[in-house]
Amino acid sequence: MASLQELLARSAALHHNLCPRQVLGVRMSLLAGKKLGLDLPQRDKRLFTFVECDGCGMGGIAVATGCLVERRSMRILDYGKLAATFVDTHTGESIRIKPHPQARAHAEALFPVEPNHWHSQLEAYQIMDDDELFIVEPVQLTVSLEKIISQPGLRVECDICGEEISNERQVTRGTKTLCCTCAGDGYYVHDTDDCSRSVIRNNPIPLITVIGKSKSGKTTLIENVVKKLSDRGFRIATIKHHSHSGFEIDYQGKDSWRFAQAGSRQVVIAAPDKLACYKPLDHELSLNEIALHITSVDLILVEGYKHSNYPCIEVMRSSISCEQIGSPEHRIALVTDSNLDLGVPRFALNDFQGITSLILKHIKNMSEEYDLF
Repeated sequence: MASLQELLARSAALHHNLCPRQVLGVRMSLLAGKKLGLDLPQRDKRLFTFVECDGCGMGGIAVATGCLVERRSMRILDYGKLAATFVDTHTGESIRIKPHPQARAHAEALFPVEPNHWHSQLEAYQIMDDDELFIVEPVQLTVSLEKIISQPGLRVECDICGEEISNERQVTRGTKTLCCTCAGDGYYVHDTDDCSRSVIRNNPIPLITVIGKSKSGKTTLIENVVKKLSDRGFRIATIKHHSHSGFEIDYQGKDSWRFAQAGSRQVVIAAPDKLACYKPLDHELSLNEIALHITSVDLILVEGYKHSNYPCIEVMRSSISCEQIGSPEHRIALVTDSNLDLGVPRFALNDFQGITSLILKHIKNMSEEYDLF
């Protein structure tokens, strides 16, 4: 087993200097080895580490454990915490180690004459007792380590983009095998002139937004189009964007409402013919994130989300406003009682049959181009 100073020297060489977070990363790793009875840094892949931050602390952990992302024995979960869970893959024992909340105060008390707190921590973290420096907790994983590690040689191709997927990271949508990006969990869109096509690739279910000023007729349009498409056997889902926080979908005094008021983080109401689920959010979901929860339909119609990159139908009622609020590159139709020409098919406010026909054509084009059905 390498000494503390040897490991700190290796970490410093990778980072071009030594900082307190590297010291914490190295020392918590050595403590994990002691608690789990493992010699570290390892030469095999027996230890698997979940690290809750990137940067210097993660670097110290990698040096001291021998767990590396490129060896698939480390996973970085960017929670912004200098903490880590160490898993003995042979026994299943898992421990989470985090800095003691008083560690900084103890460090500054040990070295009060250092130029600043940073230098006090750098020196003290190397000599403080483990009990002063860390808290160790036994934990149970809520994820499957076997699926994370997977097996070598398992490869499939995405049915939409054709790119190869390794390590069982594919997503199944009906009969389709998709990569995470084409399934809607991508971190990028293609920088092309036709941005709507790349967004469609991210969500295999065709989605069209209906946008316009308040009282322009969006809800009436969607209501009539849903009726016409449903009569023809299409399965339709709808999303309504509510722009203000604080709306309620449950009734005060109902059992489910009482559960939520008591602190339930997710409430499900189940009946023989219907299911409803709601939960509070810590941030507003994007339209793409919401659409990912919808399955087994042929089309998603959305009211609102004027800034999304999905194909949109813009509704303008002259008595309300003829101001354009949609993006020209995503607009596929204009519904209005004015003579405004925006270079796309134009329909009267009550021409629901014409609008339905355009949507059907749009669905057909998407399904043929991307083989969605």
